[in-house]
Amino acid sequence: MTPARNTLAIIGAGPIGLEAAALAMDHGFDVHLFEQGEVGSHPIAWGHVQMFTPWRMNVGPASRQRLARAGWAAPDPEQCPTGLELAERLLQPLAALPEIKPRVHAHAQVVHASRSGALKGDLIGDARRGEHPFRLLVRDPGGRESFLHAHSLIDASGVYARPNWAGDGGIPARSELYLAPQMSYHVDDVMGARRARYAGRRTLVIGGGASAATSVAALAELAQQAPGTTAVWATRDRVADLLPEIADDPLPERRALHRRAREIARGADPALAHVGGAVVEGFEFNSATHRYRATLMIGGEPRVEEVDEVLVNTGFGPDDSITRELQVHECYATRGTMKLATALIGAKSKDCLDTPAFGIEALRNPEPGLFILGHKSYGRNPNFLLETGYRQVADVVATLAQELAVPAKA
Repeated sequence: MTPARNTLAIIGAGPIGLEAAALAMDHGFDVHLFEQGEVGSHPIAWGHVQMFTPWRMNVGPASRQRLARAGWAAPDPEQCPTGLELAERLLQPLAALPEIKPRVHAHAQVVHASRSGALKGDLIGDARRGEHPFRLLVRDPGGRESFLHAHSLIDASGVYARPNWAGDGGIPARSELYLAPQMSYHVDDVMGARRARYAGRRTLVIGGGASAATSVAALAELAQQAPGTTAVWATRDRVADLLPEIADDPLPERRALHRRAREIARGADPALAHVGGAVVEGFEFNSATHRYRATLMIGGEPRVEEVDEVLVNTGFGPDDSITRELQVHECYATRGTMKLATALIGAKSKDCLDTPAFGIEALRNPEPGLFILGHKSYGRNPNFLLETGYRQVADVVATLAQELAVPAKA
């Protein structure tokens, strides 16, 4: 099958994927958007968490224009939405627009992507590789599989589905692979849907970023309401280096969370203890008591913590199995795309608000017509903003339209 030059497949119906679809349709592309779950499944998964950034920073220009034409009531631009609000007030209405709805294939998982008639090592650096259409293996909820073809491909599948391991060096701790299905690797709704799991029990929280801070702050609040609730927070950073204060931070939600987490780490809450300079060596689970024994290594010495629950908040990384058979240049340090990762590392920015935008050349891969956008393009670098992703979309769609000479929609 030889698809038309204007066919564009997009993986991931989150903010970046839907913005790409909306803008690409404006440029005359025949768009098909694939989402392995429901629209906005990743924001829904952390739906109880309030974002640091306000609505004005979280709506893509093309998405806003299409929704406005349909009579959309825009939220207060200065309010910070939760993940669920982002999905229900932006992503789902956008995907339901009559012109977009037929192009969104929900519960359709792109398992693998390749080139039709060409292997990964064929035609290296040869423009003729772009003459072989992308070949997508797509699986529905019943396990039925089909092949679809497109001339161009955008992977905006994000990173939330691939949490990092808890163990020292980034690999699983001893017995973690076995116990992972019963532990939690996301930001649980401690005060709501998952309250019964944590109330009156002792929890080990592992990780030193915003996700762990969110979990720790919620557990501290729960401890005030549910007697017997305690937690121990294990981080690689020592307390003096944990979540350093950002001077004149313009994001009040982030400023408040980081301040609260630092207070907890310094002993402000008697129900929570912080253990700094720690790495996780291994886990044991007692099936009789239903408790874990976690071995932490601190300065080469072991420390054992006995807990009822383990909450691993060590960040996320990209799933590169989808594009394994394509010519993708991945950064050996961040697992983002190499050109972009090199630019990010060179910028030496430690804050998402200070991270500069990079143009189309930083987004290119050796694979012609393939672009990895959104948080997945940053790999394990956490300094990603939706605003950045929308700028990526604008650069990529305009470039594809120009290079493929796709006539703009009238």
